[in-house]
Amino acid sequence: MFRKILVCSDLSPASDILIQCVEELKNIGMQEVVLTHAMYLAKTPGLEEYFVDEARSTLERQKKSLEEQGVSVIVEMPFGLTSHAIDETAEKHDVSAIFIGSHGKGILQAATLGSVSANLLHRMRRPVLLTRIALLAEGTYKNVCGRMFAEALFPTDFSETAERALDFLGKIVMDTRCPVTVMHVLEHKDGDLSDARLNEENALFLLEAKKRRLEEQGSAEVTIELVHGNPAEETIKHTEKGKFSIVVMGGQGKGIIKEVFLGSVANQVARQAGTPVLFIPPNR
Repeated sequence: MFRKILVCSDLSPASDILIQCVEELKNIGMQEVVLTHAMYLAKTPGLEEYFVDEARSTLERQKKSLEEQGVSVIVEMPFGLTSHAIDETAEKHDVSAIFIGSHGKGILQAATLGSVSANLLHRMRRPVLLTRIALLAEGTYKNVCGRMFAEALFPTDFSETAERALDFLGKIVMDTRCPVTVMHVLEHKDGDLSDARLNEENALFLLEAKKRRLEEQGSAEVTIELVHGNPAEETIKHTEKGKFSIVVMGGQGKGIIKEVFLGSVANQVARQAGTPVLFIPPNR
């Protein structure tokens, strides 16, 4: 399911950190990388050859680093709007996922990563794995990937997209046997207490079903959590506890129990999560 992954680079030291993180993806079956440097030259037409030559040496060095990690590598340097160029390259190579870093200043040329990742999440046709690269005071970067698949958090709104995300999580579990916490957030609303109790009972029933499924797929331990609050805030709060190494969630969706669009939650989590997040797109 994760055999071929597109890795984004802007040739910076932050990109080198992202390259180091790629080895973790071998744990979920990755064998091939499409190393992609997107170039947007609207303000400098006619200089394509110059920028390609400038990029080539760094990309070759990064390619060598990836090959030393035991994966095969294809290098791509598409032109165009960054998120569009990445998306089209992902489709061209039929990749399993897009791996992109976040550090607030742009891991891709001529664009802040916040806007690039947001645009990718909005238009994504492939799963997007977003990981935060910590910018230290002295201008260096810290690898925050660690053991990426040590323990997973799966926030669900019981939508079709969340169910699709569960399929991807199941593959990760089968490859890694990682512990998982399955979480559903109920928003507080004024209304009939009997309706609230029914919502809780329904949610617990669905959470238990997902727990059994992940246990059958080989997870070392599955915990369920039913919490009250704001879905985005609760998800972000959980990533800050230091317990979870990755979040797997749907990029869009609408809950069958509560009227919350997971898409808006995903955007907030993308901006603020303290751990890598794998966003799964809906079926289109």
